[in-house]
Amino acid sequence: MQSIVQRFVGFDRLLGPVLVKIVYYVGAVGIVLTVIGALVSAVLSLAAGNIGPAAMQLIAVPAVGAVVFVYWRFLCELFMLAFLAYDRLGEMRDSLRIASGQAAPPDPNHPPF
Repeated sequence: MQSIVQRFVGFDRLLGPVLVKIVYYVGAVGIVLTVIGALVSAVLSLAAGNIGPAAMQLIAVPAVGAVVFVYWRFLCELFMLAFLAYDRLGEMRDSLRIASGQAAPPDPNHPPF
């Protein structure tokens, strides 16, 4: 539990990638629920006798849902890209320290023995 508090208080590791994943999954669930709701609405419209608009909605909703899902993934990947670039720059900094003969900082993911 102490490591979670230290991770939250300290800025050694970023919380952004975890938050982007959470936002992505919440948005994906929202998109799926919206598509299901629109499909139910189309079926109810079909049952009410509006055949033309209901048929168009039955065709359009899955296609638009797929496009929105891909777009949502793309937006979340753009945010994730910034955090991944930050991590990669840190790795490059550490590699340059090792190449210049300076001691590398300890790896936070490696358990001490």
